Amino acid sequence: MEKKVEIGGGVLSTTLAKGTKWNGSLKADSGVRVDGEFEGQLETAGTLVVGKEGVIKAEIRVKEAIIGGKVVGNITAASKVELQSGSVMMGDIKSKGIIIDNDVFFEGMSKMAGQNEPGK
Repeated sequence: MEKKVEIGGGVLSTTLAKGTKWNGSLKADSGVRVDGEFEGQLETAGTLVVGKEGVIKAEIRVKEAIIGGKVVGNITAASKVELQSGSVMMGDIKSKGIIIDNDVFFEGMSKMAGQNEPGK
């Protein structure tokens, strides 16, 4: 029996477990969770979850991202990016929404895509 986990309104069906390293390209129709190490290009139509011990060095295109670990690279998200407490983000973020908790290291630029300019 296949077990599926719901995260952020979508199915999370691909997991890179702690102690696992992957170098290359990953494209998924549903959500992806990274608790190990990933380097390359990552694209999913669902949610990307980076666990507290997860490390990603990649160009990332997702529906939404929840970052608890470390990301080095740019994130383009159709919906939102959430940087959780203790996370490290070194790269640019382009998204409709960004949530940054306390105790986050963020080095890069952010661009709110798809939003109207204030006062217009």
